[in-house]
Amino acid sequence: MNAVELFIAEHWHIGLLLSLLLMLWRGGKGILQGRWLMARFPITLAIVDLILLPALVLIVGILLRILLARLGLAEANARLQIGILVLTYLLASWLIARLIEVLIVRKADTALPDRVPKLALGLIYGTLMLIGLAIFLWQRGYSFTGIWLSTGVAAAVVGLALQRTLGDLFSGIALGIERPFKMGDWIELRDGTVGQVIDLNWRATRLRGWDNATHVIPNSKMAGEPLKNLHDDQHLFAPWYFVQIPAEVDPRFATALILEAALRCENILKFPNPIVRLADATTQPYKYMVWVHLKNYPGVFRGREELFREIHWGLSRAGISLAPEVHEWRTRRASTVQAEPPTILLALKSLDLAGLLTQDELEQIASQSVYSHVDSGHVILAEGSPSDAFYVITGGLVEAAITLPDRSRKVTEILGPGNHLGITSMLTNEPSFLELRAKSDVTLIRIDRDCLRALLAKRPDLAERLARIVKERIDAADAARAASRQPVGRLSLRDIRQRIERLLGRQGSVR
Repeated sequence: MNAVELFIAEHWHIGLLLSLLLMLWRGGKGILQGRWLMARFPITLAIVDLILLPALVLIVGILLRILLARLGLAEANARLQIGILVLTYLLASWLIARLIEVLIVRKADTALPDRVPKLALGLIYGTLMLIGLAIFLWQRGYSFTGIWLSTGVAAAVVGLALQRTLGDLFSGIALGIERPFKMGDWIELRDGTVGQVIDLNWRATRLRGWDNATHVIPNSKMAGEPLKNLHDDQHLFAPWYFVQIPAEVDPRFATALILEAALRCENILKFPNPIVRLADATTQPYKYMVWVHLKNYPGVFRGREELFREIHWGLSRAGISLAPEVHEWRTRRASTVQAEPPTILLALKSLDLAGLLTQDELEQIASQSVYSHVDSGHVILAEGSPSDAFYVITGGLVEAAITLPDRSRKVTEILGPGNHLGITSMLTNEPSFLELRAKSDVTLIRIDRDCLRALLAKRPDLAERLARIVKERIDAADAARAASRQPVGRLSLRDIRQRIERLLGRQGSVR
């Protein structure tokens, strides 16, 4: 017997009291007791358990051996000693694994319970306990080769009987290593099953569906079939939807209406911006695709509902109804959908400046204006080029950008329906300080320069209003130039008025 065993044998009542105090402290709920520490300081308690619990097992084992020795059960005493040593090694290995688990769980994302797969934790526990048992056998002088050969046949029989179970186990290990998904991700299987990953253990993966039901799927099936990872709440989701519109509607007008509807939706992100394309014009009705971005996959239902609601409202307002694929067998004449883009005069009335113009002036401008269509990606007005007209956007998005000294482009503004462009360069004869490029298919109203200048010559108050707009845009240009370290040439409101007056005077002299 070593010194510890001799001390406990002579003072067994102290050892017994110490063991009872340790057990009561570990199971207590009071302040500074085991359960209280577990809730507040799990890492500290795991370290304390790693030190105290093996010591408690050893003390209890020594007390039992002392009892058996006094009862004269020497053979049982030897077996008890071996059992206590095995239990101590296994307990120490288990406590080390538990400390690792506490460290992993603390660093894991706490947004979803059980974020760490149980399979990974189970492998940690199993591996460390096997290591602890191997160390015990090595200290007892056992040969690993002999143990392996003696258990080989039994292992083969057990492996054959548990073939499917072992397949699930190793498939789970492969999923844990490859990580095609993580806890909290939404995934869709080939059979249409959709759910959020809530657990991955040694046998199966558990998904929680939208109906709050749990799908238990064997790991071998998860590893052997294709799946779609829709990711978690922190990942953008970009679905596309199809809308069918009668072929009689101008495709540019239809795409502009759908884009405006998407931009009105609160649950659809504006950056990246929605994209609308004519997907199929080989059959009637025409099919349009709208591609949008949502904050995450769970927001797809709210976003989709809002998108279709806004599309329905926009089309109804324009006198267009959605066209389902209906095969009609009727003898009466089917009604023809008559839907055209708004007239130029109606589009001009929607501008802010329309409130400053009379009906005759609006009609005069509309008579000298035309619709202009620009495909996505084409430049409307190049940087450094003068503008020969005034443009009003009626559909689509226009990207305003400036060129930096390193020749890269910096987007300064996205212009949408109702915005206008080209007025600064047209009224000041200054080259455009921005490049205006169509970010989607764009529909513009092109207003003739001479028509607008003739109107300004008759309306000094309107010229003053436009001078202020020009001043605001030049100030914005100066800020962009300063940010890009380009030369800044500032113009005052007086300078802008004088340039407009010179242009108008030149216009009058020509006449």
